[in-house]
Amino acid sequence: MPEDMNIAQCKEIVERITKEIIPLFDLAIKNDSVLYKNPNLKQCWNEKNCKKESCPVFKNESNLRCWQIAGTYCGGKIQGLFAEKYDNCKMCEVYKKACPTIVEELGENFNNLMYLVHKQKHITADHVKKIDHLNKELFSALENLDLKNREIQELVITDKLTGLYNRNYLFATLEDEISRSMRYDYQFSLLMMDLDDFKKINDEYGHLEGDKILSFLGEMLKTKLRKTDRSFRYGGEEFVIVLPETEMTIAFMVAERIRAAFEAKTFSMHHPATSKDTLLSPTLSIGVISYQKGLSIQDLLGKADEAMYKAKSLGKNKVVRHDELSTL
Repeated sequence: MPEDMNIAQCKEIVERITKEIIPLFDLAIKNDSVLYKNPNLKQCWNEKNCKKESCPVFKNESNLRCWQIAGTYCGGKIQGLFAEKYDNCKMCEVYKKACPTIVEELGENFNNLMYLVHKQKHITADHVKKIDHLNKELFSALENLDLKNREIQELVITDKLTGLYNRNYLFATLEDEISRSMRYDYQFSLLMMDLDDFKKINDEYGHLEGDKILSFLGEMLKTKLRKTDRSFRYGGEEFVIVLPETEMTIAFMVAERIRAAFEAKTFSMHHPATSKDTLLSPTLSIGVISYQKGLSIQDLLGKADEAMYKAKSLGKNKVVRHDELSTL
């Protein structure tokens, strides 16, 4: 107890702390906007007759204290942040007048604590908001990147003219199908088809006219097959179709449906030499094979090729099963 304070004064201080200060901590648990209302608070610009209108606290009637605000003027100099200048501010007459007793000093210490809590809360909220914004931008960028990657991947594995998969992707697909067949013991079949007399068509009408036929065949295959089936341009006028979970009889029926649908299509071909248009109905020769254990990719394609060329040797525009070659 200070020498100049008697027992009655000490008792009064304790009672004030009990009534004015301690309840604030209880209230702050539920409401972090609680403020100690200091009746002795002075405005520094008024007390010091300051004319610095650019000072953040000049004629500012908010509850913030001058020692809490960064960038205030004092002695003609701009002061720093709260943590940097608070020790000096405590020595200022404005602060001393605001805290004539320990009750007001405790009250202002409480206000400073709540100010820091609010400040940190706003900083954290801003950080969370920025992080959320960055996360959204990152997610959007990753989505766009994934989309671009898929587009690039699609371009890499797709034949530009027909829109079907290309030869390279065929080998990757067959590796997967053979592995799956070995593991789960299920059948898949393969069709190999070739446009009959296509070289003659190109020689007579030109490659641009021939490309129309290839393009149509690519579009037609997409409409005649299941979503699980995959069509490939094997090279030139040769095409391959992989039919997952399909045995030979069904594969033969699919091939016949494709052959008949293509034969029914009539193309108007423009002859560059005579400038005349001619109606043409090109045909397909198709070989069919079902995968058997032990066959390599090259074996499988080779046997399908044998069946296809047998169809050509039998007069073209036919479907031949590889398992019936010995009977033909």
